Amino acid sequence: MLTQKSNDFKTRDDLFLNNLRNKQLAQLTRATKNASHTYEFQNKLEHDRNFNNIEKTVQESWAAAVILRNAHVFGDTIYMLSAKFSRVWLNNNNSEEFNFFVKKVEADVDTDGQFARISKQDIPSVLLSAEYSAEMFARKILLIKSMGAFIIDHGIRDAEKYAFLFKHNTSPAAKIVERNRPEGLFTVRGRSDVKSKAYREDIGILDQAVFSQLDPKLQQILTINGLTKNRPQFRTRISHKLADGSPAFVERMFDRDNPLIASISGSTSCIFTAADVLDDKLSQSQIDQITLCAIALFVGGGYHSVHEIINIRSPHLNVITSIENQMRLKNRSAELQEYVSALYTSRDLLR
Repeated sequence: MLTQKSNDFKTRDDLFLNNLRNKQLAQLTRATKNASHTYEFQNKLEHDRNFNNIEKTVQESWAAAVILRNAHVFGDTIYMLSAKFSRVWLNNNNSEEFNFFVKKVEADVDTDGQFARISKQDIPSVLLSAEYSAEMFARKILLIKSMGAFIIDHGIRDAEKYAFLFKHNTSPAAKIVERNRPEGLFTVRGRSDVKSKAYREDIGILDQAVFSQLDPKLQQILTINGLTKNRPQFRTRISHKLADGSPAFVERMFDRDNPLIASISGSTSCIFTAADVLDDKLSQSQIDQITLCAIALFVGGGYHSVHEIINIRSPHLNVITSIENQMRLKNRSAELQEYVSALYTSRDLLR
């Protein structure tokens, strides 16, 4: 047992959690001057086959799983938005525009291999559900993301035509989208299309080889019934620059040794676009909670890494501290300690 007189750490897990909180999950670090972006530059013992920092990918996958497993702690804002979305969905006026909206959302969520896939006929029950399971939680997030995707792809082109979507918000639709798709992040995406897909039953962004080395307790935490996926694999490009010659998002993340899965997250922009349309009075704490939910869905599904998500609306967010604070606030300290212990043990196994 590790103790520290100057602090109130009762176990080695308490100390480990404190260290994580202080250095922040996937912390931004200074770039190494004149470092070449090559395989040789990356330490083989610390990086996976996609050149991602193994410790950070484990932490980020852990964070996604903890959030998903605790919908009652992290899901208040999403469940509120889901209830508002249900009123839109169930108020079908059978117009051509509404039917087109329904068709697009159904196609988006009912796709083979989709993480948290929803059958078309289940959409109303998911939106209305008060069940706080990991699977239901993820499905609600997915539906909100799909609403936002429709607004970005179609709604802003003719807001009057799709007025049934904007009853809760008086801001111009284009302004909402601009707020959630920062130009400096999206001008240069620096990524390829999907190169391949692989069926996975674990939550997160880990290589299979890394997952197999984890402590069994963490493997169990990262495996949630009903939440499997065909995980897509992209390739990111560090050579692409912004118009002024400065490094784009991908290169900045590479220099800081942060995991790169698919560059800045357009899907997170979709979630926030729908959230702003459904409720134009969201507080910063609600925005940060939505960011954690985006991490649950997109890191959990293997689509994005943490920094690809938090930079949309919560670049200040310390994910570890937020998870810790909300778990303790809801009297879930014992569960948190179990999660941290499994993460701590796996970190030691991988060294």
